[in-house]
Amino acid sequence: MNVQEKIKNIVKALVIFGLYLSLSYLLSYAFKEAFASKNAFINSTSLILANLFILLIIIAFYVPKLVKDSKSLTKDDLKIAYKNWLIGLAIMYFSNIIILLINKDLATNEAFNRALIEKMPIYAILVMVIIVPITEELIFRLSLKDIVKNKYLYCLISGLIFGLMHLTTAKSLTEILFVIPYGALGFFFAKSLFETDNIYAPIMTHITHNALIIFFLISSNLIGI
Repeated sequence: MNVQEKIKNIVKALVIFGLYLSLSYLLSYAFKEAFASKNAFINSTSLILANLFILLIIIAFYVPKLVKDSKSLTKDDLKIAYKNWLIGLAIMYFSNIIILLINKDLATNEAFNRALIEKMPIYAILVMVIIVPITEELIFRLSLKDIVKNKYLYCLISGLIFGLMHLTTAKSLTEILFVIPYGALGFFFAKSLFETDNIYAPIMTHITHNALIIFFLISSNLIGI
């Protein structure tokens, strides 16, 4: 990769990150009354539309890659992806147990998501299981892949940014420890993309991960666990 192409990829990634952050802020401001509505349908619909709009904007940058990868995804790609996900999941699970002994409380982001799942399960299923995984894989994995060519450096940077972005609502300094479980998951999603060169590999495992968590939480609420 020549210098000009590398600069182009860096600028593209910065534009995508900037759009993601600015659109999230602008839409939260524009829809603030709808987001705060006590009407669950209005609240859910506005959140779904806002997240979908952001996803469509990000997709516009990667249409050729998404089309190409949709035709080349193989069973081997999925095996690699799910193997990596299981490793990341194990690290996430055990590190969470250790961190909770220190921090006592869930990460603010996790607590917020659990409350949202309980309050708006339809929103949670549509957005957290489908829209968010695709959006996050395009932003935190694909946008960085053409910039960092060293496998483990790429995975580390991707995982770290992914972890830190999940801690933007942290209420205490000790919450920074949760960058380990979030970052571990992001690391292995990135490793899946690097090893398969197919964006649908980490997208599929990210969807599976979120779906299982939401299924468990909704089931727990239903049976009173």
